[in-house]
Amino acid sequence: MSVMLRLLLAHMLGDFVAQPRALVAMKRKGWRGIIIHSAIVTAFTAALAWGQFPHWWVWTLVLGLSHAFIEHFRTFYVKDGSRGGLYHFLLDQAAHLGVIAFIAAVSVHWRPAELVSLFNDTASVESRLMVYLIALIFLVWSVPILEAEMVATLMGCHDNVGGKSVRVRPVDRLLGALERSAAVSLILAGCSYLAPVSFVLRIYVQRGQWRDQPSRNRLITKMATSFLLAIATGLVLRAVPLSDPVQVIRQVLRV
Repeated sequence: MSVMLRLLLAHMLGDFVAQPRALVAMKRKGWRGIIIHSAIVTAFTAALAWGQFPHWWVWTLVLGLSHAFIEHFRTFYVKDGSRGGLYHFLLDQAAHLGVIAFIAAVSVHWRPAELVSLFNDTASVESRLMVYLIALIFLVWSVPILEAEMVATLMGCHDNVGGKSVRVRPVDRLLGALERSAAVSLILAGCSYLAPVSFVLRIYVQRGQWRDQPSRNRLITKMATSFLLAIATGLVLRAVPLSDPVQVIRQVLRV
């Protein structure tokens, strides 16, 4: 289980955290950006996979090359179009996840059934910590892209970066990260009924967008996407217990 989560965490770090808007634009223009981006993903994978399973370096190279191939396909073969962005994004991520699952299955005989161990308190502390880190990256870096792609797909409103990717506004990223983090924290604390309160801040700060129908619809779409994904993430994390705080602290200090 640990290998699968390590590869997934490396992907989240390389594909979201370490991919600024300038690199996205460069990647959409051709091979230079694709190579730089794939090298970053490969570096994160090597750092987290180092010595963790047999022939880790071979599988790291395989993952890096496959990542470059998927990005190449999306760059050169996917046609522009704001309403298809969400589907392209989901297919892109599904392809990356499929490669990661394949490598984990072949290298250490990982099986999807092992995911059950995360929910019955038999998974290692290391594995559960990685789940929380992956969830944090998803909430802060991935969901804003899904928000923007959802707006583009449903409403045809598209802020482009290099013609094929949406642009996430800093204020949406910041407010979204705050509201989703607060909502998930309330769910983990057993106060799920208070989670909707976390979204009041964005309503107040962006209240000017309620003045006309198109802006209002965009804001509602973003907030609905943010709310649903935050609730889903909170419920999943609540089922992945970190039951022994002392053990968790010791594990973190050991790392």
